[in-house]
Amino acid sequence: MNIKPIITYAGAGPLFRSLEAQILNAIPLDTCEWRRTYHRPSKQVRLEAQTQPFNVTALEKYKKGEWSILEHPILHIFVTECNDLDTYKANAQEEIKNWLRQLTTYGITDWMILLVETLDVRKAKNLLPRTTVLDKIRQDFATKNDDRCISVLNPAKFEQKSAESFRCLVQRIRFLMLASFNRNIAKYEELMRSRREKRNHDGWDFRQYFFMQEDLALIFEKLELHTEALIQYDELDAMFSQLITNSGFGEKQKWLEYFKQPLSFFHGICLNRRDKFEIRKKIKESPVSILEFRNYLFERQAHLLQQSNETPEIARRLLNFLFSTLREIELVKLDTPEGALSCWEFVCALEVLQTCEQAMEPNEMVCFQHCAPIWNLAKDKLYELGKLCGLLPGFTPTSEQLHIVVQLSAGIGDTPLEQSQFLNPTPQISEQKRDRSPNRRPKKSATEQLKEALGSNQAFQKLYLELAELAISTYKHVSRHRSARLVGLDLGNFYCALNEPHKAVGFFTDLLRELKAENWHALSSQTLLELANCYRKMGDSLAYTKTCSSISCCQELEMLVRSFYFDEFLKSVKTLTTTLSAQPSMENANFCVLEDHFRICDINVMNVEPIIQDDIVIVQLKLESFYPREVVAESIQLCYEMHVSPLTGDVATPPLIVSVSGCKDKKFLSTPTSSPLKESRLKMSLRLDYKQDNTLDCASVECDVPKAKQPVRRTSSTKRKLSPSVQSDFTNFVATENIAIQPGNNFIELKSKATRVGTWDFKQMRISISQLEFFSEQIPFRAPPFVITTKPAAAVLNFKNLIAGIEQPIRLTVSGGSFIFPADAKIVLKCSKNLRIRMARSIDKLAVEQDNEQVEEPKIPASNDNDIVQKKTVKDIKTVANPEDDSTFDSILQVPLPNFKSFEEREIPLEVLTDLPGRKISKHLEHYVTLSCPWSRNELQIAIDFQPALEAQCRLHTCGTQKFLHVVMKGLEANLFLTEAKVKCDVAGVRLIDLNPPSQAHVQIYKGLTVSYLYEIQVEPLKAEVELPAVIKVHFMTKYSTVEKPQLLRNYGCAFDLVDYTTLFKVQTQLEPNELCRLRSVCNLNLKITKVHENPYVDLMYEVLSDQNLWAVCGRSAGVVSMKDVESHSISLDVMPLSTGFLPMPNIRLSRYTAGGKNKTDTHSKVHPFPQGQVYNSTKSMQIHVIASSNGEQ
Repeated sequence: MNIKPIITYAGAGPLFRSLEAQILNAIPLDTCEWRRTYHRPSKQVRLEAQTQPFNVTALEKYKKGEWSILEHPILHIFVTECNDLDTYKANAQEEIKNWLRQLTTYGITDWMILLVETLDVRKAKNLLPRTTVLDKIRQDFATKNDDRCISVLNPAKFEQKSAESFRCLVQRIRFLMLASFNRNIAKYEELMRSRREKRNHDGWDFRQYFFMQEDLALIFEKLELHTEALIQYDELDAMFSQLITNSGFGEKQKWLEYFKQPLSFFHGICLNRRDKFEIRKKIKESPVSILEFRNYLFERQAHLLQQSNETPEIARRLLNFLFSTLREIELVKLDTPEGALSCWEFVCALEVLQTCEQAMEPNEMVCFQHCAPIWNLAKDKLYELGKLCGLLPGFTPTSEQLHIVVQLSAGIGDTPLEQSQFLNPTPQISEQKRDRSPNRRPKKSATEQLKEALGSNQAFQKLYLELAELAISTYKHVSRHRSARLVGLDLGNFYCALNEPHKAVGFFTDLLRELKAENWHALSSQTLLELANCYRKMGDSLAYTKTCSSISCCQELEMLVRSFYFDEFLKSVKTLTTTLSAQPSMENANFCVLEDHFRICDINVMNVEPIIQDDIVIVQLKLESFYPREVVAESIQLCYEMHVSPLTGDVATPPLIVSVSGCKDKKFLSTPTSSPLKESRLKMSLRLDYKQDNTLDCASVECDVPKAKQPVRRTSSTKRKLSPSVQSDFTNFVATENIAIQPGNNFIELKSKATRVGTWDFKQMRISISQLEFFSEQIPFRAPPFVITTKPAAAVLNFKNLIAGIEQPIRLTVSGGSFIFPADAKIVLKCSKNLRIRMARSIDKLAVEQDNEQVEEPKIPASNDNDIVQKKTVKDIKTVANPEDDSTFDSILQVPLPNFKSFEEREIPLEVLTDLPGRKISKHLEHYVTLSCPWSRNELQIAIDFQPALEAQCRLHTCGTQKFLHVVMKGLEANLFLTEAKVKCDVAGVRLIDLNPPSQAHVQIYKGLTVSYLYEIQVEPLKAEVELPAVIKVHFMTKYSTVEKPQLLRNYGCAFDLVDYTTLFKVQTQLEPNELCRLRSVCNLNLKITKVHENPYVDLMYEVLSDQNLWAVCGRSAGVVSMKDVESHSISLDVMPLSTGFLPMPNIRLSRYTAGGKNKTDTHSKVHPFPQGQVYNSTKSMQIHVIASSNGEQ
């Protein structure tokens, strides 16, 4: 069928026919831009054309409105060869005028005048005429559109020179053709619109309208605008469906009788037909069935989709095409032979599948997604045909069924011859046949395969199994596992019909896993029945027993069925003998899923927390049984594992309840409110879409969560094992044995010994019934963890602000924990040096009484003050000393723990005593107590700090040559009595005289109070000073007692070192005038230094140290004097009083002076002040009365 656009020619016909071949060949060599009207997008098109002599017949149809765009000329060309004006005026001018008059009469504006010039070389040398023939033609006929007149050199005579002009001619023809298409298509669409609006009128024929719009589609196809052409066929498809639907509701259409032909032939579609327009011709010439018309329409759509490289779209449209066609056949009440439509659907499905396999790439998931349901459809239709023709397993075709096979084979016809190219000179689909996944592509055509399958049972079974496998693999390839499982169900039933249950088990098992994962309980129950039948035929007693057990627990089945399989379960489990391999798998072992037979309702730990190690853990289990009758479990075990704390990195946001209200312009309005629910909820909102007139258009519910987070996922890919997937570690578990489980709820008590310490979570349950083990996948709820702990034994000393020198109470706290104490358990306390310890006085008195009575110690409960009766066993002494005496304190104390129970806690009062330090300390007095406990091999050392009760200080005073010792006692913490204070010196020739009054026999001292003692130091005059030591050690001793126990005296002593106790020099100062000393008047200060004892110090340095606010030294304030060979030395200084009143005498500091430069190592002078005991200032305490000056200055 030639559908190229038509170009007519008039005028010099032989001349145009000489150029015809070149023009027609040059037009499709290049694409051109087609700028369409009505703001439609521009397209790149490739034009082709055919030529015809000018004929008025086609124009008559155009004028009447009965024309076809496929047969209507697209461009009219007038060809002339006039080289001079005279010839043009004589002949050509009138011919062109008549030609244009005819075109104008029919309303044709698409024309062009072609002037073919023959250039004369001899005349070309002369002057060119002012007006050429082309100018004259344009002046006469194309004053407004001169582009329709064009000249070209004759290529036959001037081949080289005519190339440029010929190229311009071809471009002009293309341009005028596209302009003509714009006008003609617009008129043609308006004509189609008017014809379509008359579809309800009498006499309207859909066939005529169909061919009219199809002509436009063919034009678009020829222009390589396949999408535009496909739109036209889609509109025809929709219109035809609507008309058929309307006819089903009472609208009578006369033209519909053409499509109600009986289905004596029901050929399927053929996408590689040799003559694409074979059915088109048949539709034009004679009535056809609706099936043939639909085949042709789909073939045309599929062809255009192939040309547009959209082969997956063919597969997507196929199912809709098949179902809509079947619905239309039903609406028109067309009589069809039995099985004819199934054959037609099967052939159509396989034809599309073969086409898709040739075109799609291996990683093209879109095409596989559309092909998967087509494979399934082909499988189902083949099964229907097999059932109709007696080809199913276990059946033999009867004579009547064989007759049906013959009729169906004749009705589907033969395979049309293929043609690899149609309309498109450069097909876009490769001719190479490519085998894609699925890998086993049928080698024969769809019609041949169907005929072969209907010919014998073996061929039918082979093709059915092949199609089912292809459907399953394709569904799995596109992750449609649910659909794959359903196809597997059909395949499993087919294998059962073939008496091959071992092959069907796998498909039933996969389906059962999928149904249980998605909680399709009724369907899973039916699948279990199929599995039980398979296992029974296979003789697999273990699998049959497990399946019978599951069926008896299916509450969706009738009780009669459940009871039957429960009896089968009891019979089989008694005779069950399983021989498991060394490493049995979870699928073939005697393991069952507990959730299919029981439900764990609640788990409660009955023990009081915390649970102590080695105690009995008691757990109450609420278990619901799905069995119809009682079963006896040999053991029920509930294991627990160490608790793992969850990561606290993310903070869960509280769920929201969204209150929704509508709004306009597709906006949302939601108000989140807090929810007390613990489970998370999706954030849903109501969407209300309004029209422009504010009326409600659509209401929907949407999820506000972003799509990337995928709040809801499909769960078909989750593998749910029919046997337990994981078996936990049953090292730690609570259990019970030989218990009868009744139908419904059962309360069962599980026990075990708490052997390990930690926080534990319940993980898995195991129930043993005969040789079957029922394992739970997981605990269906989060049971709270329970804690098994072991409390360690501990011993602690409790005390507060201990004071050295007096007994202090402390408490020994013993916590038994989970340690088991022996009968002779005891704690040994060892003290550091100068620290002693004993039992508290009340404990000692009771111990003495018990020891004298010589009876066995009863266990005395702790009193309110937590005093515990103990027996003193220090050094195995049977008698106890006077508790008022300090002799009861010792550095080692053994504290017995009679009848001490685990987790018992006792407080034992003790007393400690440490000696007062004989010196002043800058911090607390630190001691240690070491504890040796029966539950530990290591000793525990505890630090104890004491604050001294008092301290002593010593000062040396001088009065001339006399020396006095001043001892100061300072109270720090305690309230004490001091008595019998005395000093002692062991140096010969030194005697200390007590100057204290006898009334100080008992002196009370407390915090913040000081007590002073004064003693004179006398040295025998006969003792030379060189014989006395440089340091005299003096020991001060006193006794003290507490206010509470004044009769209990304790000793306190400290040693003082007296150094530089000999007076070497005497300093005496005198101020003149002494009586009339006035303010700011210079006075004479006489300084006298006298040597008291012989000493090696010769050079002395004196310094006047006075308060600068009281005295001002006039002149030098320091100087060096030599005491060599002299006993005394006098110095006179000038001083000035700066204040009135009684002023102290300026202080004089005397120092040893060593002059520098006497040797190389000592180049600087050095000054060393004398200690306080070596220099006596006799006038240090004197005061001078300073009066105001005579002028009244203050």
